[in-house]
Amino acid sequence: MAYATLGVAYENLTQNTLSEQNLQKAFELKDRASEKERLYITGHYYDELQRDIPKSIETYEQWIKTYPRDNIALDNLSLRYDGVGQYDKALALASEAMRLYPKDHYAFQNVADSYMGLNRFDEARAVLEKAEAQGIKLTAGQFARFNLAFIQHDELAMQRVLDDTKQPVIKAILLMFKMETEYYQGKVKAARQTQSEAVDLSKRSGLNEFAASIVLLGPTLEAEMGDSTGVHPAIAKALTMANDKDTRSGAASVMARIGDAAGAEKVFADLAKGSPNDTILNSAWIPIARATAEIRHGNPAKAVELLESARPYEFGSGPNACGYSVNYVRGEAYLKSHDGAKAAAEYQKILDHRGVDPVNPLYALSTLGLGRAYALQGDAAKSRTAYQDFFAAWKDADPDVPILKEARAEYAKLQ
Repeated sequence: MAYATLGVAYENLTQNTLSEQNLQKAFELKDRASEKERLYITGHYYDELQRDIPKSIETYEQWIKTYPRDNIALDNLSLRYDGVGQYDKALALASEAMRLYPKDHYAFQNVADSYMGLNRFDEARAVLEKAEAQGIKLTAGQFARFNLAFIQHDELAMQRVLDDTKQPVIKAILLMFKMETEYYQGKVKAARQTQSEAVDLSKRSGLNEFAASIVLLGPTLEAEMGDSTGVHPAIAKALTMANDKDTRSGAASVMARIGDAAGAEKVFADLAKGSPNDTILNSAWIPIARATAEIRHGNPAKAVELLESARPYEFGSGPNACGYSVNYVRGEAYLKSHDGAKAAAEYQKILDHRGVDPVNPLYALSTLGLGRAYALQGDAAKSRTAYQDFFAAWKDADPDVPILKEARAEYAKLQ
């Protein structure tokens, strides 16, 4: 149990390699533990190490059935359902954990996060305020507070969350969020500065794997905005800092997005061989990369077909989750095939799920995708409105961002 608990702690600290080593050791020793402890060990082994979603859900459900008053099982299954976008189920489980143990801070966090995923922002805020009023410290509650402040365009509140946070790992994650909000608004220069702060803090705190993920994230987002010049240097830098599965997967994903399909396929093939039970990797991230390659090769119908395996995991939130990526790439495929109606439907789905990942720049870029989709349908009025929404989000953007220049040229033709 000590190994298992340490593995979970390292996972929460973004130190995936140490997490996996400890969870593996716990799983090897699980027969020495009690029945309840074996369920804890096995659940986290399949969840955090194997990343086998069906097996982890099955184990957590068995745990709840065997020990129905165990809030830890309820908390973990709630998180797992959040990760695959099933927020109603996640909310029900977290609410039950809170009912059984009114001081369960994980339950409070999970309820707030589930409300966020359901776009029920006032209720999410009320849960956070209730916890604060009762003196319940929510370590990860700062994330929801930051996201809610961004949704409300409250920069002072966002800065207060950052200033009030002292724990290095939480602060590093919040700096990553801040970087994303800057990219969300097209403020590339500001985002690069925040990225540097986040990487420096992570490295000083010994969070090298998380630092590597941030090194990759900035150029990945810039590539989505039309500038891929920083991608290969970022990949090289990140891989000198960490060689864990997530760093390699992130590198392969951005390689696919900039057209290096062969390089991406090589990395993903190695990852799939080492992690054959990783549900999101094999059912979503690898198909997304292959779909991107098919779009570039002029085969959008094939891209849409490849993305079917990822459909059950759309709009999941949290580490390793798909977020908006499946629908965004599917929208690109439909644009490429000149099917404006289906492209618009995919981008609108993203815009209807603001609470899934409020700081993700793909959300802002989806308004531009929607404008392009309406233009394909010949609906100039709706297209102009969508472009204007994009320009509003990017009103303070750096003027030389390639995708902004493209959008302005496209908009001019709609007049």
